[in-house]
Amino acid sequence: MSEENTTQPEKPASTGPGYLEVIILALILSAAMVMGYDRMFAQKIRVLDLKGYLRTQKALLAAGEITEQQWTMKLDAVEQILNSEAASHPNQVIVLKDVVLRNGDEIRIK
Repeated sequence: MSEENTTQPEKPASTGPGYLEVIILALILSAAMVMGYDRMFAQKIRVLDLKGYLRTQKALLAAGEITEQQWTMKLDAVEQILNSEAASHPNQVIVLKDVVLRNGDEIRIK
């Protein structure tokens, strides 16, 4: 009888993850959710310098470097660029450069 009292029952093996695994898993899931939200849902601001572009095109037209037909074709190309930007990135807002003070991602028009 003394032998039965002296032996301690063994603890059952831990079947679940430990604290470290839970913390690492929570950090990974949180980072993935923030990145997913930023890519899919957060609004982004894109900037277009339309005034500067029109000023340049008018100067080229006045200097005779482009014709009026080329000028209208380039304006149509700008409209197509804006439509493609809006269609490919629905969570982006396009505003004029005059409105944004700084840190706007600018759309380059060639």
